[in-house]
Amino acid sequence: MINKLVVNRFLTIPVFDQSPPSPDPTFPADFVRALGRIYNIEESETSGPLYNRAKTSQISVGGHATKAHRTFRWLPWVLGKVSCVPLAGADILTGTMSGCWLVIFQYNGKSYAGHIGTDTSATSANTLQARAAWRNAVNGNVITPVKAFNPVGNSLPALGTLNIKTDSPEFYGAFTANGDVYTVVFGAPGHGGSKRRIARVVKMPTTQDVTAF
Repeated sequence: MINKLVVNRFLTIPVFDQSPPSPDPTFPADFVRALGRIYNIEESETSGPLYNRAKTSQISVGGHATKAHRTFRWLPWVLGKVSCVPLAGADILTGTMSGCWLVIFQYNGKSYAGHIGTDTSATSANTLQARAAWRNAVNGNVITPVKAFNPVGNSLPALGTLNIKTDSPEFYGAFTANGDVYTVVFGAPGHGGSKRRIARVVKMPTTQDVTAF
């Protein structure tokens, strides 16, 4: 998926499946596995006047029929939980991001990508529960933290360098199977529509564990 996010092309984004996964008693407390949410970036179509042509791709449910690199998995943001999927497989997209930490961790010898589902308030019950779920699992040696990053944190370049132009920005996080992590910056020129311009894809630095938590 990552290599299909070409700057200044457009994506028509659906309403992703954000339904909370069922609890899994085999996982740490307040960790939930979000499996089976498969999407793909369809072949692009060109439109617009000859002097200002634009390429647009639709995001659709299910894997791409012939090109595996167009297929990706959706990781929902679940308030108060650490949502996760196995790292191995198709690239992973999650969002929208406003301050949650994304993580890679190992559990029972397997690597997972995770989204720590904090709320907009630092003192809300959901924020406290999500933070406690992560910290208790790490401190209890139930999981092993591998990488962590905040897609909209201090490591993200300044807003003025992100090719936002006059759009309203949206931020997503992404993982590849080899553990590379990215902030995906979209512009929403329609302000409320489903069409998004790909502004920048930023490969992000990481820490081993969450900081400033």
